[in-house]
Amino acid sequence: MRFRTALSAAAAALVAAPATAQPPARTLEMNYSGLLNALHLTGEVKVLALHMVEQAGASHFDTRAEMQSYGILRAFKRIDIKTAADGPVQAGLPQQHTFDFLEGKKDGSWKRTLLVWEPTQVVSQPPHHPFGDPPPTQAQELAASDPLTQMSRIAYAASSGMICGHSWRFFDGVQLYEVQLGPGAAAPPTAHEKAIGVAEAVRCDAHYAEVAGFKHKKGEPKDTGIKSVITVRFGRIGAGGPWIGLAMKADTALGYAKIELDSVRLSPA
Repeated sequence: MRFRTALSAAAAALVAAPATAQPPARTLEMNYSGLLNALHLTGEVKVLALHMVEQAGASHFDTRAEMQSYGILRAFKRIDIKTAADGPVQAGLPQQHTFDFLEGKKDGSWKRTLLVWEPTQVVSQPPHHPFGDPPPTQAQELAASDPLTQMSRIAYAASSGMICGHSWRFFDGVQLYEVQLGPGAAAPPTAHEKAIGVAEAVRCDAHYAEVAGFKHKKGEPKDTGIKSVITVRFGRIGAGGPWIGLAMKADTALGYAKIELDSVRLSPA
């Protein structure tokens, strides 16, 4: 499974609906760990680390994230990723504008893809060409957002009712996919979540679906990396604070996997 598809399970699952009120400018720094129970035969081992910093302002946002694989996952897929997204905030919601994607290669070099959402097209450097069966259309690319911008929208949600129960489409420069979030239900924070400042939490199920830009071998089923419904948890930091992604769990081709929040720091921008 290529990273950009994996990101749809980890990052694309962490999305939020538009807010109705402007939050104060603030900086959010979050650390997540990806854990895997390989083939349901072993205990949980750390296979992924995700670090994310978001500058969330009333008129502009700027988010950066780094992801790295470990252990058994790295044996199957070497993940060394640096990403950045920034753009305007309109109607209380970050808008897709630029998405900078750096992927580390085995020889130590980096492959860079820069996407810019312009009024009539999504411009890619280096240029991307139609791919997949079917390839994404220009209209589909324009209507979708990059994964990091979608993640950035969580902090702008005014309530838990603006998180679950919505669908979002993502475009990473090649593949276009959708995550459908089901109705939300209250989920008491865990002891760890309370200790790091989570005041309330909500859970919902997420369904991942390929839309365009994917290529499969003849007879190979789609969505081979994710084997179950994705369960996602969101939480509010403090009373009246921003919402953030807390955790996601799913059964994958490698075993039962989850991504959980280790720490969060909230400060004025």
